[in-house]
Amino acid sequence: MRIPLVERFWSAAPLLLSLASLFWAGNFVVGRAFGGEGTLSPVALAFWRWAAAFVLVLLLGGARAWRERAAIARSLPLLTAYALLSVTLYNTLVYAGLKSTTTINALLLQSTMPVMILVCGAAIYRDRIDLSRAGGVVLSLAGVLLILSEGDTAGLGALELGRGGGLVLAGVAANAIYFSTLRSRPDLHPMTFLVAIFGLGTFLLLPFWIQSGAAVPQGAVQLAGIGYLALCASLLALLFFNRGIALIGAGRAGVFLHLMPVFGSLLSMLFLDEQLRLFHAFGFALVLSGVLLATRSAKKSSSTAT
Repeated sequence: MRIPLVERFWSAAPLLLSLASLFWAGNFVVGRAFGGEGTLSPVALAFWRWAAAFVLVLLLGGARAWRERAAIARSLPLLTAYALLSVTLYNTLVYAGLKSTTTINALLLQSTMPVMILVCGAAIYRDRIDLSRAGGVVLSLAGVLLILSEGDTAGLGALELGRGGGLVLAGVAANAIYFSTLRSRPDLHPMTFLVAIFGLGTFLLLPFWIQSGAAVPQGAVQLAGIGYLALCASLLALLFFNRGIALIGAGRAGVFLHLMPVFGSLLSMLFLDEQLRLFHAFGFALVLSGVLLATRSAKKSSSTAT
């Protein structure tokens, strides 16, 4: 049965991509609390996140995935590569990096992903980077830098990459390759695709979890954190972002990742009692302007093509 409201939501790329960025911003908050300063190691946090997410997608799409098992088997090497990049490597490296770098450093490095996606698209598929899209990336990146530097852009030079930053940057690069190559993914139902990469990614994490001590979440706070990561930052965020890429392309969708530091700042105000300051407003305006410029460029390209 077709539900018009659901269909409109599923076709609204800006809304889907913005929600994905919001959920992923929360991932950094939880990652810093548990993977950085809490009792769960980065590998344990990543393993339980994806194990729980795999159970969720099995409940929702397991029957369909079983019907498409022949197609999954034919595409197993490619699906394994996707799982390795996005599920196994990306978040594990980010959580490991958050042990020795700040959330601000991690979000700043995360904000380079749209640029990496554009570069990967140009390198792998020979995509053309037009001036409007490049301008949108630069404008939104300027807003990100303004927010992360708290209005003092001269202070950005004091941020050190270090080992933690290097791990985060490596994870961001892995995820950028994943997003930029989604156009080549197998012709599977979106839920079947998630069942496959969540299951394969969790399986690849299993030996590292065992080797790290096989820790399990304890207490209501850690269980709630794993629940958020599994449902919002894993299932819904990837489902929404993959759909957004299908609607407007990886390069244009990548600009929306600049919303992550914006949402991260807002989450810090909510949970850490920080005050809203003028640089937040200016930075947010720049980020939104960049996103709108890149999206406007996408719409013009689409209308010209038709």
